[in-house]
Amino acid sequence: MARIDVRVQEHLQVLIKGGPGRPDRPAWIEGLSLSGGLIKKASLEQGQALELRILRGPEAELSGIVVRAEDGNAAVRFYYPDLSKMAAAWKLVRALLSQGPSCPYCGKERSGGEEYCRSCGNYLAFEDGAYLDNHLKKTFLSRVASRAGELDGKQIGAVIRHIDSEILKQKTGVEEAEFVGASKCMLEIFSMIRKVATTDISVLILGESGTGKELTAAAIHERSGRKDKPFIAINCAAIPEGLLEAELFGYERGSFTGAYASRKGKFEEADGGTIFLDEIGDLPHSLQSKLLRFLEKKTVERIGSKGGKTVDARIIAATNCQVEEAVEKGRFRKDLFYRLNAFTINLPPLRDRGADKILLARYFLRKFSREQVCGTKEFSPLAVRAIEGHGWPGNVREMINRIRSALVISSGPEITPKELSISMNWNPEPQARQKVPASKLDRDLVIKALSETGFVISHAAKVLNISRPSLYLLINKYEIDFQKCRRACL
Repeated sequence: MARIDVRVQEHLQVLIKGGPGRPDRPAWIEGLSLSGGLIKKASLEQGQALELRILRGPEAELSGIVVRAEDGNAAVRFYYPDLSKMAAAWKLVRALLSQGPSCPYCGKERSGGEEYCRSCGNYLAFEDGAYLDNHLKKTFLSRVASRAGELDGKQIGAVIRHIDSEILKQKTGVEEAEFVGASKCMLEIFSMIRKVATTDISVLILGESGTGKELTAAAIHERSGRKDKPFIAINCAAIPEGLLEAELFGYERGSFTGAYASRKGKFEEADGGTIFLDEIGDLPHSLQSKLLRFLEKKTVERIGSKGGKTVDARIIAATNCQVEEAVEKGRFRKDLFYRLNAFTINLPPLRDRGADKILLARYFLRKFSREQVCGTKEFSPLAVRAIEGHGWPGNVREMINRIRSALVISSGPEITPKELSISMNWNPEPQARQKVPASKLDRDLVIKALSETGFVISHAAKVLNISRPSLYLLINKYEIDFQKCRRACL
């Protein structure tokens, strides 16, 4: 029976990435293919995730999971988060393939120079630039079947929806919105993104945590002439200072303990594309000069190298701190700030976006409902008011997390303030609340307000935007048995 992918016959030395603060480990792999390989004598455990780097051939990072481990050997299956990673892996495999007398798929003898195997029918012209695309199309069902056992029903549904979405994009050109907003401030942001995307100047994005700085950077990249090249994002505050230089600029073999092979930095990986430096205000002073040199000369210098390398990458930086204040206090280089600040986008906090809060919340509710296959859900009227009045200190990120969590715990067709974990002791913005006459409030809405505020009259009245006497009149009007309803909800 023919294999899904061709395999490299020789044993190859590999480095198993150790992670932050831990050295890489050398090992050997045999049967390397797009699908995986067998790592020899590496003391790995089943289910363990790992990243590999082959020490021969074109550079490629392989991410995988140990699917079987016995006698010190580990069978690893590779996974590819994007097509560029798979393309790099195929380039590596193709470079290491030996063109022998037998078919690398089925092992049957073949005649020299033939493009197709006479036994299994597989295409053997590996140097063809369209080979990988055609091969993936032919083996698509086999690849999905090999992974389906690891997914549950909801995840399989998500895969199907993704396929459907990609087909619709191709057929109709319609894509899901990257941004949602109709407020004046956001319409101005959209306009700025469209204008700056067509240029190559550096962009500085300012805004509170959770306002969508990386999403803004990605939108600029996707609308630029670099959209078919890499978009590399890195959080400067999330990586220890001792490792950040190596992560950004790379290193040469032997430049420090554990550097068993040369490695590209993020700048080199972004060559031709865009590099997004989040939390640039936390960049150590020692690295600010290297970043400035890149901005001025477009060269990067690996740790341990004797010279620089020219790299064509656009920089988009972002921070939630006051950079100008950091410049005044000497924590951030003034010349670097002016270089990065060629074009500035200030993202407004969610609390200043008016009606966008409800627009965003409903967008995310529909999106996550589809992803989690939990049916059609809506926000209850009280939840709408809670969303309008909440301060959203965590901005869009907080909203996403609250809605995801609410979908998990919700059992009914409506999402309530309790399921959103939003306290009812909020003080809604006056412009966000419309005064509704007490006579227009129906019985169900009054009962919901009472139950979701713990039957505290003052809180329920505030939610309904009416006075306490008006609420008592409604309770009497609708003959609501206050004590009975309260006991039923306890």
